[in-house]
Amino acid sequence: MWKYDLSFDIFPFDQIQDYRHVEQRIQSTVHTTALILPAINQFGQIIYADNTVSGRGLLFIEQYMLKHVLPYYANIHSEDSAGAIQTTKFHGGSRALIKRYANATDDDVAIFIGSESRAAMNKMINVLNLKDEQVRSLIIAKKKFFQNQVLVESPDGIATPDVLGAIRVGSVFHLKESVGCHIMEALENECVEKFFRKFRNHEKLIILGSTSIHRLAVFSFLIYVPIFMKYLHHNFVSVLLNDLFGIRVRSECSYNASYVSGLLNLDDQRSEIIMKFLTANENDQLDAITKNELIRYDFTQLDLSYFTSDEDVDYIFNAIEFIANGGWQFLPLVNKN
Repeated sequence: MWKYDLSFDIFPFDQIQDYRHVEQRIQSTVHTTALILPAINQFGQIIYADNTVSGRGLLFIEQYMLKHVLPYYANIHSEDSAGAIQTTKFHGGSRALIKRYANATDDDVAIFIGSESRAAMNKMINVLNLKDEQVRSLIIAKKKFFQNQVLVESPDGIATPDVLGAIRVGSVFHLKESVGCHIMEALENECVEKFFRKFRNHEKLIILGSTSIHRLAVFSFLIYVPIFMKYLHHNFVSVLLNDLFGIRVRSECSYNASYVSGLLNLDDQRSEIIMKFLTANENDQLDAITKNELIRYDFTQLDLSYFTSDEDVDYIFNAIEFIANGGWQFLPLVNKN
């Protein structure tokens, strides 16, 4: 029996009255394994805290893909088989769900174009002839911007489109709609408030960016060591969080230099001077590691999701506080290679 329609009977959120249950039930299905990490003084499981940029899979979505999508998977460039027809319907159904949840109309298009939000921005820049660059994320825009309005929502001009990825995107939009933006916002606001209560006035942890505007649970910070009058290197902080506590955070956002410079209040002149040190004698290096890497300016970044449990949030914040207060004492163990 072919389904033809994309129907996500994934999770009975409608039956949940207390939004805390949403957090618990999603958290229990995050796709992970009990990885045992060799640490300096303990063994522990990974707690993922880089959700904004690189979220982990959810088991109930992956199980849906395994049970309902993958058995019928076929190339969607032609509909000469039942599997191809079914896969095409799934692909189109995912797009229809996304447009519905985004309040898009028949005058709008939804295009699957890549794996990062920058791809969507570059696509629009190209469509509007603001930049002469061919780029291949998801973009929802007015149909009038596109010359070929008939083919614009076909397999997106890609020789082999990521059909399974597109269907997963539809399931994620469905999950968001099922949970409710008000619940997601309430849970994230709790994380933000708890972080600022703990660290807003901490003398050794420097929060970057505004502490007063409404924001997501994404925190960028530096750790200052008063006795040395210096900051701990962002990679060192990240290593301590990972190796000591099993907390996966992000350091080095240098691929977005303007974002980093803005948070660190570096003007163009200072940024240029630092970059000269970073690239000096680069061709004379004997290996792939830049010897001047230690002076790269950056910060440690923590990204929490609305379904991060209270226990994990407290554990993460306590670990950060521990490193802020005494992380410098682990410096003798560092062997830079």
